[in-house]
Amino acid sequence: MTKLTLFQRAELIQQYVELQVDNMDHGSLVEFVTTELQYILEKYSDEELKEDIEEFDAGLYDELVDNVTHETVLDVNNTGGKY
Repeated sequence: MTKLTLFQRAELIQQYVELQVDNMDHGSLVEFVTTELQYILEKYSDEELKEDIEEFDAGLYDELVDNVTHETVLDVNNTGGKY
């Protein structure tokens, strides 16, 4: 095995990653990015997660918290909530 310098190893990795990405279809890219983002975000503290979400979109954190803390009631009769 050839011993690479740190720079050569970084270049080898970059070229390999580019080849892998070039060979992925759209669905594979979406699946990969989704998995990686979930993995990264699960390591965040609650405060880091809130900061990251708020940096993405101010007010989004509160909206998402509301989504996950309140039960969604489906209008199966499509009556707009009227009986």
